[in-house]
Amino acid sequence: MEKLFRSVALIQSFDEEKTQFLLNLNAERNQLDFVVGERLEKESFREAITREVSWQLELERNQDFLVSNMAQLSMEYTGVIPGAVSERRIAVAFYLVHLYGKTARSQVNDSNTTQWVSPAEICRGRTDLGTVIDPVSVHWINRWEILQAWH
Repeated sequence: MEKLFRSVALIQSFDEEKTQFLLNLNAERNQLDFVVGERLEKESFREAITREVSWQLELERNQDFLVSNMAQLSMEYTGVIPGAVSERRIAVAFYLVHLYGKTARSQVNDSNTTQWVSPAEICRGRTDLGTVIDPVSVHWINRWEILQAWH
């Protein structure tokens, strides 16, 4: 049976009394998604997400961001993810990631590939401007009610 072991970064912003999450554009699929990392052999879920945040957002580890020590939610199950036809053994861990200081925030805000998105947009799988959000992440967010779509 195929395995899918993935870490997901929940990077939040609390500007103007509203919570938003940072998503990154996958240009090949023309979809937004959280920063996610496939766990490599002998790598922890936390190490995977630290590596991917650093690489995908071009940030320095231990200088520009901090990954929580423990996952906010960690789930393991056997099932079929959206877009697949066969069952897999799936393990996913969600980590809070905090950006340090003005440099890191400016870098992600000025990026052409990142976007701050509301929980409501994430829960429905599409931004207000019509950009699709990765169905696998949306499936997990809604399945375990990780975010609430306040209207």
